[in-house]
Amino acid sequence: MAKRNKARKQPVAANVTNTPNPTTDKIGSALAAVGNFAASDSDSVLGAIADQFRQVKASHDAASEEQKKEASESYGNDIQTLVGELKKLVEQNKKIEADNKQSLSRSKQLEDSVEELKKKIELEKKELDKQSKELLANKKKNAEDTAEIANKLEELKEQELDAENGFAAKHMEMLDSFEEKQNKLRESLEQKKLNLEKEVAELTKAKQSLNETEKALLEEKLQKLSSKEAELDEKEFQLNQEKILIERKRKQAQLTNEEASSFKISLKDEIEKEFTYQISSLENQKSNLEKQIAQYDQGEKQLLEKLSSFKDIERQFGDATPQEVLEQLNHYKQAVNKLRLQLDEKPSEQLEQNYKELKKTYEALEQEYNNAHAELQQNKVQLTKSRMSVIELEQVQKQKQTLEKHNQLLKAAVDQLSADVDDLVNKQQAKTAFPALLELDSKLRAKGITESIPSLRNFAEELQHRIAWDSHEQKELYYRLEDIWLFIAGLAMSRLHILQGISGTGKTSLAKAFARAVGGGVKTISVQAGWRDKGDLIGHFNAFEKKFYEQETLQALYEAQSPAYSDRPYIVLLDEMNLSRPEQYFAEFLSALELDPKDRILTLMTTGQPNGPEKLIDGRKIKIPENLWFIGTANHDETTFEFADKTYDRAHVMELPRHKNSFEINKDLEQVTYSFDSLEAAFEAAANKHNSQVTKLIKALDSSELSMILEDEFNVSWGNRLERHLIRFIPVMLECGSDLGFALDHMLATKVLRAGKATGRYDTEHEDISNLIDALNDFWRTQGFNSKPEASLKLLNNELKKKSSL
Repeated sequence: MAKRNKARKQPVAANVTNTPNPTTDKIGSALAAVGNFAASDSDSVLGAIADQFRQVKASHDAASEEQKKEASESYGNDIQTLVGELKKLVEQNKKIEADNKQSLSRSKQLEDSVEELKKKIELEKKELDKQSKELLANKKKNAEDTAEIANKLEELKEQELDAENGFAAKHMEMLDSFEEKQNKLRESLEQKKLNLEKEVAELTKAKQSLNETEKALLEEKLQKLSSKEAELDEKEFQLNQEKILIERKRKQAQLTNEEASSFKISLKDEIEKEFTYQISSLENQKSNLEKQIAQYDQGEKQLLEKLSSFKDIERQFGDATPQEVLEQLNHYKQAVNKLRLQLDEKPSEQLEQNYKELKKTYEALEQEYNNAHAELQQNKVQLTKSRMSVIELEQVQKQKQTLEKHNQLLKAAVDQLSADVDDLVNKQQAKTAFPALLELDSKLRAKGITESIPSLRNFAEELQHRIAWDSHEQKELYYRLEDIWLFIAGLAMSRLHILQGISGTGKTSLAKAFARAVGGGVKTISVQAGWRDKGDLIGHFNAFEKKFYEQETLQALYEAQSPAYSDRPYIVLLDEMNLSRPEQYFAEFLSALELDPKDRILTLMTTGQPNGPEKLIDGRKIKIPENLWFIGTANHDETTFEFADKTYDRAHVMELPRHKNSFEINKDLEQVTYSFDSLEAAFEAAANKHNSQVTKLIKALDSSELSMILEDEFNVSWGNRLERHLIRFIPVMLECGSDLGFALDHMLATKVLRAGKATGRYDTEHEDISNLIDALNDFWRTQGFNSKPEASLKLLNNELKKKSSL
């Protein structure tokens, strides 16, 4: 560049031979095109300087071939510089896009690997739990066998004592035969004892080997998990480093609109000053040229010496032509148009507004670039006339610096535009806060075909067989008909069920089997220790990502009211519900389920989101549908919490006993999908049919001695909620085929006499429990019930034994 500037200061000979030059012809055609463009756009900004363009063109035509050649070399060098900068800009944009894609793919791979690792850990944990349970069962069986042998030994000793105390004297003739039998029995007993000891030793060895195997397996799995965790940490660190590097590059490439505007104003002022000065210099050009003709003759030899160096410079800049530069610019415009089309295909209010602002900024920058490019061409044409003076050379240097600054501005603006486009694409991917619920809208639009249930009695009997046989898994589940009655009546009474009992009684299986048998929906939620609020159950909204993390419970609430499930019973199964406190994470549901069905609404977030799911209210609330029941299973041990009174009072509680009932299953029943509306109608019909009978029973219960003792001695009474439950529960039990006394016994045992209310208290005496038992039996006799209050008496008798042992 220094050599070229130095060469420009040298005068040009006036009598250079006029030989045809293709480069000069290109300059001439370019100037002619500029003149035509200015003439056609006479009303625009270019129209104001159209006359100057024409004057410059005339001066160019009048110039010598050597002057034209020198101007073409300068023009070619500037074009090559512009082309190089544009190529660098395109390469940088491609590199940034590749880096962004690579970072997104790495993030997705890490998330997938973490999810797979979590699933593997859960499966391994379940397998270990299963093995532990089997080991405990074997241990318990061994203990039972040992106890049975001890009982037999005790019986044998008693028989020996009886023989010694007079039995031999009375039956002397049978002594010999008895002794023989006794010896045989001892031998067989000793043999059984030896066999049992061998089995115990074998089981002990098996247990030890099993423990060692489990420990080795656990250690191996822990080592694998530790190594995987280290790999994940390393990948996460690399990803963070890449994100920091990308963010740093973006910040370096940013240029605010204020800086661009200020630079545009300063550039415009500078160019106006330069043009003013050039006009004045052009007026003095004629006299300067006449004075410099003599100097051209003297500099002819020096110019010829520099001609060879000019050719070397031309070879260094390559063979690129102005037409190639224009093609590069057109390619870049096409890329921008593609980005515009992609943005138009993903419209949103915020995106459209941002896109319009970016589009205006880009058009302004593009127009500014075109103006500057046209001004550059004009300056180059004028440079052919003003190159002989030192002042004109300095002006050309300023124009070059201005062009470099402008190119830097365009580069920064393009980088900012690329970053904004990437940001808009990322935001478009998260344009909705509820992607899973929107997917359910599209999947579950078809309304399901349902059938009306038969009479409640037939429905209960048929349901027992449908639950007992699972044709898909080829599995049999036996439940008493009384348990089926209680479950169906509980559906009519409350939308919250609690299934209690020791492990293995089929609590979880009953809820799932019911949903399968009636063709309803079911969603199993594994409650985790440490849940504190509804966000742990249904999810939470991330304001930074503008995304709602939709848990399975929220999807179940939405799925239950979709067209496919709106007329089918739907079960949300809260497995091990009391691992955490339901009064905390389930508090809003407990309150909502007490309201009228149309008012059972949960608020998910404070403000609604656009493009939300169809079933959401105001884009931020969700309704708890009427066809949905929450069924929780509960174990009572050192790892769980006890339910509070508010939970027990609102729920239907069932204690599933451990039984081995079996019956001949009807496996020929066809699969059916029952209507929720018909089930609810059957519940209403039963309530209307037996309303007077249940009302009479409630009045008798209120005025009975049982009620008086509960209120006076135990401070236990009931309000409107229990009466509502009785009115809904007992009629369905009667329609299913139950006895009135059996239905009332269940309600008293689970609502009034349960542990913590009338039983399991330190402030009651033995006499209080006895009086309560007598009052309960008297009430049953006066009402003439066919069955006895077995569940209630079992609770009270157990409490009586505890009081007696104190």
